[in-house]
Amino acid sequence: MEQELRLLYRAIAASSNGITISDPSQPDNPIIYVNRSFELMTGYSSEETLGLNCRFLQGPDGNQPPLTEVRAAIREERDCQVLLRNYRKDGTLFWNELRLSPVHDERGHLVNFVGVQNDVTERKQAEEKLKRAYAELDERVRQRTARLAETNAELQREIAERQVLEEQLTHQAFHDPLTGLPNRTLFTDRLDLALVRAKQRKGKVAVLFMDLDNFKVINDSLGHEAGDQVLLAVAERLEDSMRAEETIARFGGDEFTVLLEDVASVSDAERAAERIAEALGAPFYLGGRERFLTTSIGIVLSTSGCELPEELLRYADASMYRAKAAGRACYAVFDQSMNEKALERLELEAHLRRALKREEFRVYYQPKVSFGSGEIVAMEALIRWEHPERGLVPPAQFIAAAEEIGLIVPIGRWVLEEACRQACRWHDRFPDRPPLKVCVNLSGKQLQHQALVEEIDDALQETGLDPTALNLEITESVVMEDAPSTLATLQELKELGVNLAIDDFGTGYSSLSRLRRFPVDYLKIDRSFVGGLGKDPDDTALVSGIVSLAHSLGLKVVAEGVETAEQLARSREMGCEFAQGYYFSKP
Repeated sequence: MEQELRLLYRAIAASSNGITISDPSQPDNPIIYVNRSFELMTGYSSEETLGLNCRFLQGPDGNQPPLTEVRAAIREERDCQVLLRNYRKDGTLFWNELRLSPVHDERGHLVNFVGVQNDVTERKQAEEKLKRAYAELDERVRQRTARLAETNAELQREIAERQVLEEQLTHQAFHDPLTGLPNRTLFTDRLDLALVRAKQRKGKVAVLFMDLDNFKVINDSLGHEAGDQVLLAVAERLEDSMRAEETIARFGGDEFTVLLEDVASVSDAERAAERIAEALGAPFYLGGRERFLTTSIGIVLSTSGCELPEELLRYADASMYRAKAAGRACYAVFDQSMNEKALERLELEAHLRRALKREEFRVYYQPKVSFGSGEIVAMEALIRWEHPERGLVPPAQFIAAAEEIGLIVPIGRWVLEEACRQACRWHDRFPDRPPLKVCVNLSGKQLQHQALVEEIDDALQETGLDPTALNLEITESVVMEDAPSTLATLQELKELGVNLAIDDFGTGYSSLSRLRRFPVDYLKIDRSFVGGLGKDPDDTALVSGIVSLAHSLGLKVVAEGVETAEQLARSREMGCEFAQGYYFSKP
């Protein structure tokens, strides 16, 4: 060790970088070491430097903006890299590129700061010279442009070019760059005008909102270039199938809209939807092979002409997703008699599908604490929806809808992958402590998904997470709903090496014989029982019985929803190994 220290000392002493070491445990964080390169760079000897704070090099420039970053890094005990104006002993300015790093002992306590410094004055001077050269070049260009603009002919040409450019920009502002069709903005404007005309004529307009079924498969399998070819072909077929007075627009992605005016009844809109389906029914040729596409279409009719364009588009969009839920390759008509609750549910479905596309979901984490060590040993991944208008939406407001429409499988897969990646980041950040586990909830629909085990294995392989660091949690009611099928799936998951937990235990109807056969590692006592500890004798007796049952089966117990010190103490007394809840931290 002494030999290694001598080698390290020689390396630091011989480094071409100026190196300082300071002691933050002493007042004003004084310098306790400088190497020879620092002395040569600054002109100060080590005897003149030791015991001073590094700010003595700043001279009259003690308020440089980068110093704010340095002070923040010192407070937060983290790395930073800044460029400072410093002054040598003879008063000359030099540009100092400083990399400041904290040094912690094995207990994580700050013991030193190490500063590595480079004199980059020549580079800075070269940059300033280059800036001046560019400024001179810009000035010459400006003068030449002014001379050229003096002639009337060139001025006229510039005016003409500007007119062309304005026309192009106007077209680009209101048309889709790929297909040339009107875009969302132009379609909305035309719909607004159509509603005004409909009110004057006491007529109706119809909006068709269509989305290509399984278009993502083409993009994923054949590439985005092939996807663009399909969108171009779809646009051409739509234009050929629709009448001149009907407006067709590309709304975005693989979504298209159609505006019909002077509509007598919903039958007119349905016939238009059938024309679209027929036009898209012919095969598309990609890579020398036939490909077939279908579309789901939502239809809405105005009633009084007083509707807002945004309302009709929202209703048509919701109806389109209802068509997708009905099996795709069909159309659905918005029913004005739908009550407000049904409409809100339709819109929620549409927004959920779009949220998945736009990556609006976020994962929050709530710690699980060990009674034995008092430390955080795991984090439970909890999904939130960051809605662009409603803000942060809790899972209780959208998970049920996601279950019903089948989106819980892709959403659950995304949460699993994100949680595994986050766990790996924690392991890399804290290599000296036991690996933090991450807990991910599985829904009933996910357990029924045939590719669940394969997807979990893929997530572990892609992220590099050790399977033992992943806990999968299934509610008691889901586990008992289809015990034979669930048992087979849990056994396959257990073979991957992951840990399994039964969540919300005590709220279902588990039989001891069934519970004994499940390859689980943990029971999580439902928060409704933990909340009664010390208050409700029945809850206290029930929790005690669950803990005894779990321990007799060789399972560990987690107390959920711990919010008070009394609940924590009672959970510990009863033999729970772990606890989580607002007493420790919100997600």
